[in-house]
Amino acid sequence: MNEFKKIVPELSKLKKEQPFGVPDKYFDDFSARLHYRLEAEKQALPQPKNPFIRYLKPALGLAASFALIFMLVYWPVKTFLPNYLAKTNTYIESTNEDDAFLTFIEKLDENSFFALLQESQPNEETVNGDFNDEELMSYLSSNVSDYEIYLQTEN
Repeated sequence: MNEFKKIVPELSKLKKEQPFGVPDKYFDDFSARLHYRLEAEKQALPQPKNPFIRYLKPALGLAASFALIFMLVYWPVKTFLPNYLAKTNTYIESTNEDDAFLTFIEKLDENSFFALLQESQPNEETVNGDFNDEELMSYLSSNVSDYEIYLQTEN
């Protein structure tokens, strides 16, 4: 507190004006100087030479990133685990008729499945390619969605 009492008289002797100020006649020609600087900046900016490259850069960057990911994942797996890739490829090629038949049966709905079980021999109408309206509606309702039918009628 004693120090504060010693400093107060010295502080009261100081002038109470702003220590910072604007130079004289600074704002008289301010707009002209601002306009000159803006024009200089416009000329200094490089103009894009080809706008096509500006649109192509993101696509090239995306393609490069996919290529990099492919090289970082596929190449080490191929190099260090060649047997793994050979096993997966032979599994894909080893489908036989029984697997194809099972896949066909799994994709059938209940109505079509029971119709196949009940039908022991194909009748003459289906062999010739003639279908009645009921068979056609049954086939369409079990194999084609309403949206697909709508798209076909639009075309």
